[in-house]
Amino acid sequence: MAHSHSKQPKPAGPKSKTIGLLAQFDDPDSLVAACERARDAGYEKFDAYSPFPVHGIDPAMGIRRTRLPFFVLAIGLTGCLVALAMQYYTNAMDWTKIFPGYAFYISGKPLEISPANIPVTFEVIILSSAFATFFGMWIFNRLPQFANPLHRIDRFRRATNDRFFLMVNADDSKYDANRTRQQFEEWGATAIENVDMDLTDQEIPKFFKLAGIVGLFLLLVPPVMIFRAYGSTNRAPRLHVVPDMDWQDKYKAQQTSPNIGTDKEPVYLYADDRAMRAPVAGTIARGDLQEDDRYYRGYEPGTLPPPAQPVAADGSSASFVSTSGPSAQDSAPAAQDPATTGQYPGEPDWIETVPSPFVVSETAIARGKQRFEIYCSVCHGYDGNGNGLVNKRALALAATGQAQWTTAKSLHDPTVKVQPIGRIFDTISNGRNSMGPYKAQIPVEDRWAIALYVKALQETGIQPAAGAAPPAAPQQ
Repeated sequence: MAHSHSKQPKPAGPKSKTIGLLAQFDDPDSLVAACERARDAGYEKFDAYSPFPVHGIDPAMGIRRTRLPFFVLAIGLTGCLVALAMQYYTNAMDWTKIFPGYAFYISGKPLEISPANIPVTFEVIILSSAFATFFGMWIFNRLPQFANPLHRIDRFRRATNDRFFLMVNADDSKYDANRTRQQFEEWGATAIENVDMDLTDQEIPKFFKLAGIVGLFLLLVPPVMIFRAYGSTNRAPRLHVVPDMDWQDKYKAQQTSPNIGTDKEPVYLYADDRAMRAPVAGTIARGDLQEDDRYYRGYEPGTLPPPAQPVAADGSSASFVSTSGPSAQDSAPAAQDPATTGQYPGEPDWIETVPSPFVVSETAIARGKQRFEIYCSVCHGYDGNGNGLVNKRALALAATGQAQWTTAKSLHDPTVKVQPIGRIFDTISNGRNSMGPYKAQIPVEDRWAIALYVKALQETGIQPAAGAAPPAAPQQ
C-alpha cells in the first residue's frame, strides 16, 4: 500500500469545488500501468501528466483518434462552397438591390464556375481550414480556461521535471472519493491529493465584459460606414493603401514625359518633353485607309485646293502639317455670303447629297437625332436655334466678365441652311471657327446621321430670334 505524505486537504469552502483526485507516480511504467487499471475499472474522465511523451500511454488510456481532421474537412468543404458562391454573386448576380454584384464579362469568361474561380477557391479553403484547425483545437481541448486548479498544488510543479501524475475527474460516473483514493493506493501511487477549484478563478473579469461591450459597438462601425457611403458621393481621392505599380515612371497620354534624370539635370526621352507622339506624316494604320473623299470627307474627289503656304516674319515661306482635317479652311480668306454666291472660296466642292454606303431612312434620322441631342444640343439647343444650356450659361458669365464666349450659331440661319450637307459633315468632323472637331468622338456613319438630322431639322421652318438680347446675368 502506498503511503501519502501530503497534508490533509482543506475543506472546500463555499467558493470552491472539488473537481477530482490527483495521484503521483515515480516512474512512467507505474503511470502506464495505473492508466490501464483505471480504464479497466470503467473510468472515462481521467488524464495523465508526464514531463516527456510516454510510449504506449495512449492505448493504455483508451484514447481514440481525434475528431479534429473531420472538423477541418467539413469547414474546408464549406469554405469551398462559400468561395464559389461568393464569386458567382459578385461576378454574375447584378440584379440584387442591396450590395449588388457586377456581371463581369472579360475575355469570354463564363459567369458560372470556371477555371478562373479555382485560385480564389483554393485560397479560401486553405484559410478556412487553418482557422478550423487552430480554433478546433481550442474547442476540443475546452480552451481557454481562466485558471487551472492543478497549478495551485505545489507537488504538481514536478510534472515538468521528474514526476508522473494521474487525475480522475469528480464528474466521472465511477468516481467515489474514498474508493478512488483506495484504488490509487493499490495501483502504486506515492501521493494522493484532492484537487479543489476556486470558483472565483473562473469568473470573467469585469474589464472583459466592458471590453466585450466596446468591441461589439466597434463591430457596428464598419457596416454603418458602408451604408453611409452607399449611394453617396465623395470628391476626396480614395485611400491608396497599396500603391501597386500606379506611381511608377511611365508614359501617360496628355502628360509630360517622366524625368529619367535628376532634378538638377533633367533628362527626357523626347526633346519636346511630351509623352505622346504626333502621327508620322503620311502614315496610315493598317485597315484604316479612307480613299472615298465623298464618304469620309464630304467633298468631290480631286477638288481640294492646295493648302496656302503661311509666310514667316522674314518673308520666307513656312510649312506646317495639319492634324485636324482640311487645312485650307484655316488659312483661306473669309467666305463670301453663300446666300448670294453659293460658293466657298478656298474650299472643295461639297457634295449635295448623302453618299453611299450611307442609306437615308427613318432609322438613320432617329439615330442622328439621338447623337445630335448628345453632342450638339448642349450648345445649339434641341431645336438648333443656338439656345443650348451651355450657351446660355456661358453668355451669362460673359455678361459679367467672368468668361469669354462666342454665341453658338443657329442652324436655321440662312447662311447655314444653304450649306451643302457635305460642308455640314465637314464642320462636325473638323470644326469651324470657334467650334471644335468631333471626328475623334463620333464615327463616320453617326456624323452623316447628324448631318442628315440637321437638314431635317432645318426643314421644320424654325426661324432664329431676331434681335434677341443675351440672357441677363444671374442676380447675386
